[in-house]
Amino acid sequence: MLFRRIVLCALLVGVLAGLLASAVQHGQAIPLIAATESFEGSWEPPGATASPEASAHDHEHAPGAAHAHSHDTAAWAPEDATQRHVWTAVANVLTAIGFGLILVAAITTWEHLRARPVASARTGLMWGAAGWFCVFGLPTLGLPPELPGSVAAPLGDRQAWWLLTAASGAAGLALIAFVRGPKRWLGLAVFALPFAIGAPHLAGGPFAGYDAEIARQMATLVGPFAVATAIATATQWLALGALSGWAVARWVRPALVAQAAADPTHS
Repeated sequence: MLFRRIVLCALLVGVLAGLLASAVQHGQAIPLIAATESFEGSWEPPGATASPEASAHDHEHAPGAAHAHSHDTAAWAPEDATQRHVWTAVANVLTAIGFGLILVAAITTWEHLRARPVASARTGLMWGAAGWFCVFGLPTLGLPPELPGSVAAPLGDRQAWWLLTAASGAAGLALIAFVRGPKRWLGLAVFALPFAIGAPHLAGGPFAGYDAEIARQMATLVGPFAVATAIATATQWLALGALSGWAVARWVRPALVAQAAADPTHS
């Protein structure tokens, strides 16, 4: 019964938080993405010269370069704004459900270990803020949000660094929050570990290969896009945290109490 309630709560929390984040993105991030997509066809490999043959077929990217766009005319793309918003909402909801499972389970475990009521919407906000810091805030210091069409390091390298940074953020926060004494401040050193290794970047900047004027216009969108992304992700994580804390207090706590009553030796 306990596992079922955790899953159902995560589904509810994920749907609500995902839809809320999608509403925020609708007014902020998506218009910026649409604006940058109009520049994607202008990309050329650095040092390449235009020729009829080059324009007649897909060009090769610079070795090791990864791009957020595709030059395959058969690649799928949203047909209109409605389709874009629908699929963005679907992706946000599915992502939020996954994170909701982690948060609801973590808050449930926290309440079980404390052996007293600690879960609430207020304490859930702290869990949500911690999740945002680990998943977005800390990694963004090394790998800022990328505009569509920008040139970036290989995807595998970026994913590996992001995983290391997210894990370092979680471990560092755990040390600071749950360890007593001077050793808790080792969490700050754990935060710094990924940055000592260094985030993967390519030489030449994110807009290498674009016409100078287009690169300048895209560069002006970097700041607003980073802010819009930060607001959308913060909205999602704070909603996830508050709703998860509330759901654990409302529906999971009775199952914990019932489990403890049925098996006193386990509690």
